[in-house]
Amino acid sequence: MRIRQFAERAALSAALSLTFLGLGTTSAAADTGSPLPIGSYRDMAVDSAHQQVFLSDPFGGSVLVTDYTGQVVKRIDGEAGAWGVALSGDSGTLYVALRDAGAIAAIDTVTLEETARYDTGTGAGAYAGPTSLALAGGKIWFGYSLDTWRGALGSLDLGGGQPVVTRDQGLDTFRGSPRLAATPQHPDTLVAAESDGNAAALAVYDVSAGRADAQARRVDPGPEGCASLQDLALTPDAERVVVACASPYYHQVFRTADLADDGRYATSHYPNAVAIAPDGTVAAGVDGANSPDVRLFAPGASTDFHSWDFPAPSPYATTTLQSGGLAWTPDATRLFAVTKDSNSSTLTLQVLNHPQVPTTVTVQAPASSPRNQPLTLSGKLDAPVGFGTGGTVDIWRLDDPAAGEGTLIGSAPVAADGTFSYTDRPKAKGDVQYTVWYGGDGRHSYAYSTATVHLTSD
Repeated sequence: MRIRQFAERAALSAALSLTFLGLGTTSAAADTGSPLPIGSYRDMAVDSAHQQVFLSDPFGGSVLVTDYTGQVVKRIDGEAGAWGVALSGDSGTLYVALRDAGAIAAIDTVTLEETARYDTGTGAGAYAGPTSLALAGGKIWFGYSLDTWRGALGSLDLGGGQPVVTRDQGLDTFRGSPRLAATPQHPDTLVAAESDGNAAALAVYDVSAGRADAQARRVDPGPEGCASLQDLALTPDAERVVVACASPYYHQVFRTADLADDGRYATSHYPNAVAIAPDGTVAAGVDGANSPDVRLFAPGASTDFHSWDFPAPSPYATTTLQSGGLAWTPDATRLFAVTKDSNSSTLTLQVLNHPQVPTTVTVQAPASSPRNQPLTLSGKLDAPVGFGTGGTVDIWRLDDPAAGEGTLIGSAPVAADGTFSYTDRPKAKGDVQYTVWYGGDGRHSYAYSTATVHLTSD
């Protein structure tokens, strides 16, 4: 049987199997955009357990809740100066920094009601209350302003009988309320950054001992500096931090060990958002015209493998990505983006489905092998984005490559780096053809490859 015929038959078989299992095929859903009934935006958190998105509305004093399609579920009012948000590890509680109340609110993600409010002791208002949140070291960390010229870090510990607030950490580093970043895979690393519009200050802390122990500091980082920092995100391994500064016109990367320069992601004018998926895929956004608004990069790649350019609502208007306006679903199948229509100032939640990327399979097998003896196939899947865990490849064997049909003899698990192996014990004589078939998923296209082994007598 020819390889193409085999592939088409295998593809049909895979599609039918998925349909009978109720899983559907791997075709991606269309991207959508839904208008939001809020007039301001600052931060976003994605709740995978309940498939909800939380968006803070600081000047409206609310938190908006939508589903994964962008449809509004509820608007939670009474949250004065709702600024930064952070989701608990079990997705049961959303924490909200209330700048204008000088507090942190706790919202139940099932009832969507506020269940507690913790006074941060910082005072309230634009140059006092907490503005950003991150969960690290078993505590809720917040950035706040001491006055119009200085910022600091604080923490809220809910692990004991009573909540404990600790302030005045990270002093003499920030000129305003810092933004925070952390990653659940390495919870003892906290990164903070702040910009007064001219030069950013960036710092890395070890919070494993319950306090912010500075590991590295750098002012105006990067070969061309960092003016008007807009957003930052940690890689899943916490070894790098990616920052979006309005200038220079690319997203910068720094090592967290010493904040040394470690590359860049080529974007365009006025970078203003960055989000990193658990598999390391970087979404980098800009507030610029005549270029893609959002680009996707494989970890460390110099060029993007996909991009989105949001269409303008009219010839005399623009659609722009908002500062800090990107967030992934934990499984990296969707990217959420908050945009604004310049004509009406309407905010929209863009639901962007992760595109299927080209995937290739390589297979290694011995040129010859004794029949009725163990024969090992090995190989690797390659794609611009990682494969995570739980994937498999199917192994088909064709005992006579010149005629007949192949037989599905088993499957092999695919490791996170794309590698796999499978051991067979063929009984035929002469040439035997093996085909490794990968059915794809929401992020990867299907792929296959073959290898022929000559079986010798026992």
